[in-house]
Amino acid sequence: MSEQPRVLVTRTANQAAAFSQKLRKAGFTPVEFPTIQLKPLPWGSLDEALTVLPSFDWVIFTSGNAVDFFLRRLDELNLALENLSHIAAVGSATAQRLAERNIAIDYMPDEFVGTELVLGLGDLTDKKVLLPRAKIGRPEIADLLQEQGAALTEVPLYDTVTAVPTAAAWADLNKGFAAITFTSPSSVRNFFKIMANHPDKLVLPLEKMLQPARVVCIGPVTAEAAAEAGLIETLIPEEYTIDGMVQQLKSAFPRKLGVSGEI
Repeated sequence: MSEQPRVLVTRTANQAAAFSQKLRKAGFTPVEFPTIQLKPLPWGSLDEALTVLPSFDWVIFTSGNAVDFFLRRLDELNLALENLSHIAAVGSATAQRLAERNIAIDYMPDEFVGTELVLGLGDLTDKKVLLPRAKIGRPEIADLLQEQGAALTEVPLYDTVTAVPTAAAWADLNKGFAAITFTSPSSVRNFFKIMANHPDKLVLPLEKMLQPARVVCIGPVTAEAAAEAGLIETLIPEEYTIDGMVQQLKSAFPRKLGVSGEI
C-alpha cells in the first residue's frame, strides 16, 4: 500500500477530532493545524432574547457552533427550547446538533448555505426572527432576512479569533501535505494570517508547500474566501458537509488510497 495522503485540517481544535477520524477511516493521514479559536461573548443580548423566546416566529441557526453556544446558555439557565413556531437549520450538520437534543427543525435548504436558507423561508413580513450567530457573520444573511420583511434580532454568541499553533502542530505541518481543507471563510483567512506572521516556522516557503496540494472547501462561500487569498483552483463537494469533503478527497486521490472502511 502506498503512503496515505496527508490532509491538513484547519478546524478548531475541539472540532478537528471528528473530521480526523473520518479521514483516517477513508485512508488518509490527518494533519491537525487549528487556525481558529472560538471565544464566548457576554450573554447579555442572548439573555434578553431568551426572556421573550416564545414570541419569535423563527429561530435560525446558520452553524453548529451557534447551536452549541445557544444550547449551552439554555442549559445554564435551565431553560428549554420549546413553544416555538419554527426552527431552521442551514444544513445537515447543524440539524444533527439539534437532533442530538431532540429538537426538531422545520426547514433546511437543499443547498447548505445561509442565503439559500433565507430565500427558502419566503415572505417573512411581520415575522419575528432570532438569529444567534458569530460576532462577525456574513452581512448578506441579515440583510436578506430584512429584505424578506423579517423583524430581525441578531444575537452575537461568540467571536472567532486566530488560534496559536503548538510546536507539535508546526512540526506536523512541516512534514508536508497532499491536501488542505477549509470549513469556513475564517479558517482560510486565519491560516494565511498565521503563515504571514510566522514565516520563520516553515521549513519551505508557503507557496512551495501549497503548489502541489489539493484545496478542498466545504462550500462556495469558503471557496470564495480561498480565491480571495490566491487559491483559485479549489474542490467543493456536492454536499457541503465534512462527509462530503471526505468523499471529495477520495475522488481526488483514488489511486493512493488503500482498502478502508466507508465514512
